[in-house]
Amino acid sequence: MDQRTTFKALHQNTSPLFIANCWDPLSALIIEQAGGKAVATTSWGMSNHQGYKDGEQLTFDHVLQTVSAILKVITIPLSVDIEAGYSADQNQIIKHIIQLADLGVAGINIEDKPSHQSSLRDIASHQALLQAIKQALHHRGFKHFFINARCDLCLQPHWTEATLHERALAYQTAGCDGFFIPGLTDTAMIKRLTALLSIPVNVMLLPGFSDKQALAELGVKRISSGNALSDHVIAQQESATKKLLEEHTVEFLFEQPVLTTRLSS
Repeated sequence: MDQRTTFKALHQNTSPLFIANCWDPLSALIIEQAGGKAVATTSWGMSNHQGYKDGEQLTFDHVLQTVSAILKVITIPLSVDIEAGYSADQNQIIKHIIQLADLGVAGINIEDKPSHQSSLRDIASHQALLQAIKQALHHRGFKHFFINARCDLCLQPHWTEATLHERALAYQTAGCDGFFIPGLTDTAMIKRLTALLSIPVNVMLLPGFSDKQALAELGVKRISSGNALSDHVIAQQESATKKLLEEHTVEFLFEQPVLTTRLSS
């Protein structure tokens, strides 16, 4: 079974697929060695660890280089967060996705809110984009490539459940393999959404919203940690760096377990 087939199958288990998100080769390797069945990048984390804000501030070439480096050190399936596609041009977005597929990536997240605007793409336009992406992947022989359609509706100031269902059904009709809805924490809405769709629903954990068993009972098939791990690592680094420069000592830096990550040779 190849990586893409394996990745798709992981979304069909009774227990949801839990994704820890990485931002570089080492973070991905650590996730695999800690027992991750698959790994996905976080654009927020990847940008932050390069000193940039999220929102397509990095070039796609930089993303491609990072993804290529990650694939060299892991053996589990990798999904890539490509934000809104790193272009406003449909053909260029498709080119970017094909480049990732050629590298061996198992799937992507793609958002319906372009980075340069505050509102979402209109439903018809985004549905057409998703259909074009799916057709291009099939044409190139990547029929098992997993398109996780991220919907940012619940991150908008005003939205309705009716609009959420309209977008979800439109993206499913476009041929997407999963529906990702960060920001949705209303359990009744989640249950109605999973009942509505025939494709896997993906949610993102937040404080007070992290019970995997409860989410499984709602019909959720994929759970993402998002930028939480990346933010935690950065906060730890900031704290340690401040203490190092204030106290001029490294003693506290050795007050930790021995590193156990097995680096690739």
